[in-house]
Amino acid sequence: MTVKIAPISESLATFFAQNDYSHIAILVDEFTNKYCLPIIEDLLPSNFTKILIKSGEHHKNLATCERVWDRMTQANMDRHSLLVNLGGGVIGDLGGFCASTYKRGIDFIQIPTTLLAQVDASVGGKLGIDFHGLKNHIGVFQLPKAVLIDPKFIDTLSIQQKKSGFAEIIKHAAIKDAKMMKELSMNNIGYYQKNKKALVSLIERNVQIK
Repeated sequence: MTVKIAPISESLATFFAQNDYSHIAILVDEFTNKYCLPIIEDLLPSNFTKILIKSGEHHKNLATCERVWDRMTQANMDRHSLLVNLGGGVIGDLGGFCASTYKRGIDFIQIPTTLLAQVDASVGGKLGIDFHGLKNHIGVFQLPKAVLIDPKFIDTLSIQQKKSGFAEIIKHAAIKDAKMMKELSMNNIGYYQKNKKALVSLIERNVQIK
């Protein structure tokens, strides 16, 4: 698995240049479809399949998986196809699970668009869905082909979503990195929004901890 923190135009173009797939589908919700897909659409092949699902944890279930699998089947995706998961934790969890079980497993990549997903959910290969009110009750461990992280997606987030990501960063610092904890105590979210170099470094250190 490759984890790359770089402008998405660079990392995604490199990935496609190094890998050849029979068909490519991209999984989005209503928010990433509107705000994030336009950022990468020109990098995708003209015949890609868009799979749109509803956002939110309450849609991370078997019924949504059935819709994803059905759409992949309609697109005649074979075992040499690729699923691109463009979104936060729900998209990454559910999309990775669908890819890992479709035709006994096809390649997928994670393009996390929330800070929380960039520092936590997209890394480690934990995939799954909720079942009968039980969180992540059905799932698998399967590493994506690549995790492509671009901090520019964070600009599309609400302040509440940014705070959720920073809460996870603080947890990582408390567990593993006293130096990071001291740095976080001196700077607020606004500092990292303005200082992209510091933000990239922060994401890199959290990915290493995860």
